[in-house]
Amino acid sequence: MLELSIPEGKSPRLKIMAYTCAIFVVAAGVVVLYARFQAGPQPSGSVTGPVPGIVRPGEPDFEYYKKYIRIADVKASLGTNFAKSRIAIVSGFITNEGDRKLEALELRIALYDVYNKLSKERISTPLRPDAGLKRPLQPLERRDFTVWIENIEQLWNPRRLEIEISGLKYQ
Repeated sequence: MLELSIPEGKSPRLKIMAYTCAIFVVAAGVVVLYARFQAGPQPSGSVTGPVPGIVRPGEPDFEYYKKYIRIADVKASLGTNFAKSRIAIVSGFITNEGDRKLEALELRIALYDVYNKLSKERISTPLRPDAGLKRPLQPLERRDFTVWIENIEQLWNPRRLEIEISGLKYQ
């Protein structure tokens, strides 16, 4: 802890000024740390809106680089949000096995019920330039992702899940 030593011959006003400055510095540090952590990385796929320059299936650039993207260790679990509604939490790893930087990746996630009927479908962008680490996925780099899907049916089957790449952007 910081110890302030003030000569005894000085007035109490100088002591009060020194303590006030020390408290101000500590409070300013707390405010800066709080603001920094509040503006930290957001959960993957939480920012909405299209990414400019993303290529879609059928385009030659998409077909060329899609074969270098691996989605692995995908797991789905059930949770509840603050409103007590059921949510699906889908997580896994994205690996860039190509030789270019991957800026954005768009996934189509389909959930099915116990009768193998499509229950819920969502398009999410877990890797995008304005969320998370805010830097592209480098060649041969692996990064985790998590996507939440809300309002899940009671009969949702977490063992049946389809994920496919529906868009990507690379340099």
